[in-house]
Amino acid sequence: MKCIFGHFKFEMETVETTNTTHSNSEIKCETVVEEPKINETNTSVSNPEPPKDEEKANTEEKTKTEVTNENKDRSRGLEAKIKPEFVLPFKKVEKVEVDKAAKKKEFRNQLKESMNDKLCPKISKGLECEFKDTCKFSHDVEKYLASKPKSIGVCQNFQTYGECKYGLNCYFGECHIVDNKTIVNKELVGKVEPIKIINEVSNEIQTQLKSNNYPFPKSEFYFKENGITARQFKGKNNKQQQQQQQQQQQQKNENKRKENEKDGDEDKANKKIKLENENTTTTTTTTLIEETGKENTNIATTTTTSTTTSTTTNTEIIEKENKTESILKEEPKQSNEHTEIDIMTPLKPNEKKRINFENQLILAPLTTVGNLPFRRICKRLGADITIGEMALTTKLLEGTKSELALLKRHPCEDKFGVQICGSYVDTAVRCAEFIENEIDADFVDINSGCPIDLVCNMGAGAALMERPKKVEQLLRGISSHLSCPTTIKIRIGKSESDPTAHKLIPSLGEWGACAVTLHGRSRAQRYSRLANWDYIKQCSEVSKIPLIGNGDIYNYQDVVNIYDNSKVSSIMIARGALIKPWIFTEIKEKREWDISASERLDFIRDFANYGLDHWGSDRIGVDNTRKFLLNWLSFSHRYIPVGLLDKVHYMNERPPAYFGRSDLETLLASTQVKDWIKITEMFLGPVPSDYSFVPKHNSNSYESQG
Repeated sequence: MKCIFGHFKFEMETVETTNTTHSNSEIKCETVVEEPKINETNTSVSNPEPPKDEEKANTEEKTKTEVTNENKDRSRGLEAKIKPEFVLPFKKVEKVEVDKAAKKKEFRNQLKESMNDKLCPKISKGLECEFKDTCKFSHDVEKYLASKPKSIGVCQNFQTYGECKYGLNCYFGECHIVDNKTIVNKELVGKVEPIKIINEVSNEIQTQLKSNNYPFPKSEFYFKENGITARQFKGKNNKQQQQQQQQQQQQKNENKRKENEKDGDEDKANKKIKLENENTTTTTTTTLIEETGKENTNIATTTTTSTTTSTTTNTEIIEKENKTESILKEEPKQSNEHTEIDIMTPLKPNEKKRINFENQLILAPLTTVGNLPFRRICKRLGADITIGEMALTTKLLEGTKSELALLKRHPCEDKFGVQICGSYVDTAVRCAEFIENEIDADFVDINSGCPIDLVCNMGAGAALMERPKKVEQLLRGISSHLSCPTTIKIRIGKSESDPTAHKLIPSLGEWGACAVTLHGRSRAQRYSRLANWDYIKQCSEVSKIPLIGNGDIYNYQDVVNIYDNSKVSSIMIARGALIKPWIFTEIKEKREWDISASERLDFIRDFANYGLDHWGSDRIGVDNTRKFLLNWLSFSHRYIPVGLLDKVHYMNERPPAYFGRSDLETLLASTQVKDWIKITEMFLGPVPSDYSFVPKHNSNSYESQG
């Protein structure tokens, strides 16, 4: 086996032995797990057979008790049943608590220190840097190449396109770095067009968002029509701009104060003139005309000054209204039939883009691990619809680069949706208008199911279900600004004992939702215990729009049972896809895939190649690819090969310590971070001696149930 970047060769036998007489010396990786619960059901005692009459009478009772006991065992999260010949003796190890915040701080400090050692991107391509001595990157090519690690392998970008955009910074540059310079293969340049990622927001638009200058005419009109008070965003301006704004505001206040004083003096003078005119009695008509002329001129001057004063105080408001009115007064757009289209009128549901939510396999939006390279793998293996990672509406409108990157879409994702999360109506509506203008998405999903406290404390995520009025406002506002469908993802309620989703679901279609995804757990459950599919079935019967079921789907038998016993329209898979992405193939082909270790390693290799293509082949790109690959391995190691199972494996059953049918299969099942790092080194090169990794997502379904 060889990575397509050509940097690592891994040879192994294509046929894996199934010999069960393995010795512990054959295992090349350490496998340490927690002490499992003792399953007393394994110790069977031979009992005398009951009479036939009693057996017939008690058949139904036994089947009921067996089902209830099995459900109880599954809800407790016991160990998966593995053939005894593959089970390893376990070793109890105390958990070592790791300070994630300290690790992140240490990583950021290392990243800042490494910025000075990084070669300037323009110098790495053989160009001239306009910043020269003021550039924050290094310009010493010889020093950089001397400190740079040895090339990991062959650069696929250079072999495919004839050039590498990372130049001397490429960690796979052994083929295009010659004599401290990067070369170009002119024969290949221009022959193959590179794959262009969709939804890359330009720097100009990012600057507009950061400085709060991006126009939202439809949103402003919507707020005005519905009486919504929109909050003002400060934008991410630098200190100098903030100081200038403060000085301008102080100057405006000073001018306003002077004008008010001037107006007060003029008012006093006018009062004196009026009193004099009332008390003065003259018989000459000329004097009367003169006095009245003075009075009229004074009155005229006071009205003009007061008018100018009021206009100066509301200059910004008038300018914004004029901008909005000018946009609204633009020439109406023409359709293909040469009829006028009112851009401010929201589209009706039957006028929007349509997407089929019937009998679809949907990859759930997965924070961190549901990145673009992973979605490409799932798409290859049979996923029908993919959804990007959850993006916060406030961060998107602030122009945060890392948040905007969550909206990126690969061309292979033919049915793609973006998921947004927020609790403010004005922010969500503006975000919807931004997505409509700048992002290519087939639908927009509203997150109302995230149970994380950081999100719920902001009133977003699963906390929205406690405020149906807010859900209605969000759905109506977002759907009115989109030409694509709007969906929403919810949970059964705040607590398992008091589900409320069945009260909310019948109204979602009237509020603007085209489909709803129901996760069969409550906010308090998070990911512990089994998903309540009986409740999902009840909700599917009262739903007027397609209902997508989600929770604990791990094999094709689960999907068959769901479709046979409920009116669920489609299936959404989350953790099941992380543990085994080929679950989509199993469901479509209705079989259990006893995948080999070499095939699993191929998927890991493909992820590494996709990551290098997406994040880059320089140091930052390699580090990002390794980090996201390790996060995926923290889930995929829980997979138990079908050939080793003694019974069907369910989602919440933890794998015991076992060895596989080959050394590679044993390595892929390791629970140790150092073994995961060893796997990444096969494709991304060695790591520094002080390298450490902490998974972002800990398994709550195991610890809380064990």
